[in-house]
Amino acid sequence: MVRMLVVDDEIYALKGITQGIDWSDLPIDTILEAEDVNQATRLLKEQAIDLVISDIEMPGLNGLELLRWIKEHRPQTLTVFLTGHARFDYAQEALHNGCFDYVLKPVDHDALKTIVKSAVAEIGMRRERMKFEEMLDANRRQWSNQLPILVERFWQELLADRVRLSPDRINREFEYYGIPLDADGRLLPVLLSIEHWDMELDARDESIMEYALRKAAAETILGDWPGTVLQDRNELNMALLYLKDGEKIDRAALLKRCEEYVRACGEYFHCRASCYVGDEVAIGELSGSLERLQQMERANVSAPQSVQDSLFAGQGAAGNGTGIVLPSFADWGMLLDNGGHEELGLRIDETLKHWQAESASREALELFQYGVLHMLYQAAYRKGFSVNDVFALQELKDALIPRSAPQLMAWAVKAVLKMGQAIAERHRDTSALIAKVQSFIQDNLHTELTRDDIAHSIYRNPAYLSRLFRKETGFSLSDYIAQLRIEKAKRCLVETNDKISNIAEDVGYAHFSYFAKLFKKTTGFSPQEYRKKHQNV
Repeated sequence: MVRMLVVDDEIYALKGITQGIDWSDLPIDTILEAEDVNQATRLLKEQAIDLVISDIEMPGLNGLELLRWIKEHRPQTLTVFLTGHARFDYAQEALHNGCFDYVLKPVDHDALKTIVKSAVAEIGMRRERMKFEEMLDANRRQWSNQLPILVERFWQELLADRVRLSPDRINREFEYYGIPLDADGRLLPVLLSIEHWDMELDARDESIMEYALRKAAAETILGDWPGTVLQDRNELNMALLYLKDGEKIDRAALLKRCEEYVRACGEYFHCRASCYVGDEVAIGELSGSLERLQQMERANVSAPQSVQDSLFAGQGAAGNGTGIVLPSFADWGMLLDNGGHEELGLRIDETLKHWQAESASREALELFQYGVLHMLYQAAYRKGFSVNDVFALQELKDALIPRSAPQLMAWAVKAVLKMGQAIAERHRDTSALIAKVQSFIQDNLHTELTRDDIAHSIYRNPAYLSRLFRKETGFSLSDYIAQLRIEKAKRCLVETNDKISNIAEDVGYAHFSYFAKLFKKTTGFSPQEYRKKHQNV
């Protein structure tokens, strides 16, 4: 509905408009009157008025001054002026200053009503536009609030190979999500490895704290640099720094920021963390770069709470003074891990044939031989078994015998295929490693178990083990331990008459109050209630 104000110093003219015209067929619910500009502005201040019909020529302040006031203070209000022939220039000025329309005096009521009808229609359209703008603005705010989540989802999809990496598609996605990169841009990944929590957390609280750590990484590591911090679908936490084509990062400053982040994790978040800093890579090389950083993480069993720089970890191809460039055994190891042993055999064949044509030196061939052997040991180590489980002792001794390029090719291809088959056989049975973990937990359930203790028992990095265990079992280590302890406590409560405090100690809880609280949260009963309920069955 529309609220209308009529302004005229002549009372009969005023009443002629407000009462002499039948407004009932228009959506006008209120008609107000004012006899001068001061009274009109007072009403405009007090109420939301949609339409003003005003005489231009009035004593004191005239209609043009009223129009200027409306334009400044009530810009949504439409104005229709009444003017005499003698002062037609007033009407022109009024139109110039935003007046909706004007009517010549003496006023033709039908003509005025037609103009008011048009004004009412305009008011309706403006309201619709305003509603749309408000809705659009609300959606813009919602989009802005959701944008970090959408950007994280985009990178998750890309890392999971669900985004087609054509330049046009990538550029469209970057523009859509406001990512300051193009298809030729580069990224520098930093793997955020959460190794140990000082406090005991369940899976939900651990996820909440990891979210807080990602927020802290965005502030500390990224700071004013463009990039994002996210968790991929394998629960891998990472920071990605965006680098436009040709742009270089201040690596020393980045390493310093990572050191500050590692310190902050210990001081403020009660956890131990490490950062593994990658090299600048093209967008299509991101997955491989992250895999190499994970290999660094898996191999790091002696330097917790540290910053590891991939530039000093032997990751990539390297010159060796022989005139030949060695392949990246880290990349080859990743291929072996992922079931690509047959393809790897072809790469070995191709590499050594090329070397033979280039007359590679004895030293280069020996470096290659030791590189392959080291790769095999590392692959077995990462998969949780010994290289002696795959190769007989004599085979390992034979691996150290110097060879010509053709002999080396035959040995390396055969060894890689054998290791690949062993990994494939054990792939469905990561249980070998998980079973060791579960057995260790069962045997030590009465002690204060930490993630470090468990990882040390199988010579694995704590952060890597935690992710692997959750991936294979669906439980976090802390939730799994808590579940086993509560199940054992339930059996003891039903099958024995031991003191409840002793049962709590036997399942690894030194503080009875914490045990009782956790037991009730898990079962819905206090230990006393549970015993009473089930011993009487």
